[in-house]
Amino acid sequence: MVIILSKIAGIFIVMLLGLLINKAKVIPGEANHYFVTLLLWVTTPCMIYCSITSREYDPSILSSTIHMFVIGVAFFLLAVIIGFALAKYVLKVPEKDLGIYVASFGGINNGFMGFPITLALFGNNALYYMVIFNIALNIYMYSACPIIMGIGHDTGKFNVKYIFKTLANPSTIICVVSMVMLVKGWNIPDVLFESVEMVGDITVPLSMLVVGMQLGESNALKVLKNRKLMLFSVIKMISLPVLVFLLVNWLPVITAVKIAAVIGATFPCAVVVSAIALMENRNSILASEMVAITTFLSVITIPIVSLLLGGYYGV
Repeated sequence: MVIILSKIAGIFIVMLLGLLINKAKVIPGEANHYFVTLLLWVTTPCMIYCSITSREYDPSILSSTIHMFVIGVAFFLLAVIIGFALAKYVLKVPEKDLGIYVASFGGINNGFMGFPITLALFGNNALYYMVIFNIALNIYMYSACPIIMGIGHDTGKFNVKYIFKTLANPSTIICVVSMVMLVKGWNIPDVLFESVEMVGDITVPLSMLVVGMQLGESNALKVLKNRKLMLFSVIKMISLPVLVFLLVNWLPVITAVKIAAVIGATFPCAVVVSAIALMENRNSILASEMVAITTFLSVITIPIVSLLLGGYYGV
């Protein structure tokens, strides 16, 4: 418990440093785009590769991988149902924004934030299953989200281009390649592996710096004035990890799968939800505000959920 608490403190201290860097104008705001590109295309794939190929192959990995993927698909189906009921019947949000609320409820940031935090807190084993969970997330983002955002509008289209995009992102590609190498027992030379590992190690501190800098760009006071958005965000950040824990804890799956599922549900709304809203000509500003407020809330919820998980499962 003490180890997890110290790791959480270290992560959020780096995030705070990123916020201070932004406020002090040490790095221009437009630099965030390049840092994010570096994370998504270089350091995160390196981290995933090392996490998977450094494992010892066990035939049980295949069944656990399938378990994680099925849980991921079930999670996003559940998130859509709950998000729709909450937004439409409880909060009664404007019909034109209903799709944004529903899509944001399940659109979690388990790649950009999830990978480094899961690795730092729970190690390579949990990270592997978080990567599998992220495959289900990508399918949800690029196939379901455009349709969901059409709720309350005349159209909600299904675009095959989005499906191919899910399979073309660096994290998914390197995940598949690494799994094949793990099963086949293939390895790259040690000196090359150490170089790749060194680059992958950049991911955790760099991602937290970027999150902190992004928070520094957010207009928190403006977001706080939208009561429905605030309430929706608070419910999302609290209810999802609790519900997922109640659903997966009794399942006959390994502990790492349970941890990955619960901690995955704890992360804030992903920036890509706002990008998709912009492409679909929906309320991308509302989606951006959802990203900002859930990211602020995650500073509280992630440590709490991580401590409870670590204590409950003894990791």
